[in-house]
Amino acid sequence: MKVLITGLNNYLARNIAVCLAEEEHQVTCLIRSKKFFYKHVPERYGINLIEGDLFRGTLPAGLDKETQVALYFNQSPVNEIDIRLEMELIALQKYVSALKLTTCRHLIYVTKLADESVSKIKSYISKSGLDYTVVRISNIIGKGSALMNIMSNLAKQKLVVLPKEFATSRCQPIHLLDVCAYFNKMLLDPDAYGQTFDVGGPEIMTYKEAFERYLDVAKLKKKVWALPRLGVPMSVFLGRHIYKFEQDVTAAFIVYMGRDLVALNNGLNRLYPAKLAPFSASLRYALGLP
Repeated sequence: MKVLITGLNNYLARNIAVCLAEEEHQVTCLIRSKKFFYKHVPERYGINLIEGDLFRGTLPAGLDKETQVALYFNQSPVNEIDIRLEMELIALQKYVSALKLTTCRHLIYVTKLADESVSKIKSYISKSGLDYTVVRISNIIGKGSALMNIMSNLAKQKLVVLPKEFATSRCQPIHLLDVCAYFNKMLLDPDAYGQTFDVGGPEIMTYKEAFERYLDVAKLKKKVWALPRLGVPMSVFLGRHIYKFEQDVTAAFIVYMGRDLVALNNGLNRLYPAKLAPFSASLRYALGLP
């Protein structure tokens, strides 16, 4: 099957590209920089690359006219301001225009579980004439994912001081390979058309509980303090200057602390019944432990 993917700055997008290529789909990625892509994905996977910028550039040239499925990964941590949503719509409109020059039959739009702008995006896509599926993903457990980076950085500290939301906000982490399996089954499936799915793992927990289980799996002992009234500015300071998160990880950290990321419409598990990996097993796999 010929699959086109854009939004490859996104951790999940790169891994989905690799997973689909390993399943012998013909994968093409629309990217801004081949050099950046190959920093994360080895050339051995045989993924075709086309350079282009959907927001600043014109319609990309060289798309395979026989493309059957297209995936669009929202790269924003969360749509908090209107201008970010407008930028997203401009890029998405150009992508859809390019797809109309192909035989694409299925558009899959992928975003974060925290994204509250899905209804506006879905309204636009539904008018495009393409069959579509909208997928909102919870925290990914995999080597190099945002949540794993946060927990590994925190684990390096002698004393971990975090906002009180760390002990109250809930998450539903899911193994990277379980997400890949869902996407492989979803391609060109009429039962997924016109649907919006929230995707999460088999367990719900607070971030404090998740981090404590990470410490247990990694056999580390740390004192964790969740303090009230730290606020967003202090959380940003902690993330950037104390815990040394990269900018995108800091943004994810703030989003995670501010709300529950729990799947409300976990319909993919009903559509494609499967035994999802437990959280501790996912951690061991991501950490390279037996």
